Amino acid sequence: MKKIYSGLAAAALMSSVLMAAPAVASAPSERAAAACQTWHDNAGPGGAGRYHAKCAGSGKYVKATVRCANGSTSTSAWRWEYAKAECPYGVDSTSGSYSTRS
Repeated sequence: MKKIYSGLAAAALMSSVLMAAPAVASAPSERAAAACQTWHDNAGPGGAGRYHAKCAGSGKYVKATVRCANGSTSTSAWRWEYAKAECPYGVDSTSGSYSTRS
């Protein structure tokens, strides 16, 4: 009798987990954001720093922001699956970030 009870308890637990799964799957864009590839380079005008975010296959729009060594920031427009932000002429980048939306 104990084995049957354990099996029923496990089945009840599994069904509650499966019922909760859709809420988790439709949750935050951070999960989609984690799948994006990012990189920096200095191929901008005069060796300016650039920040790239490529979210290929995500079906989302991406906006990139780069922080520059002179204290300024630059943000791209919302672009489909790839965005790039660039520092002013000859200024290096210090960090970057991105956001996604459907």
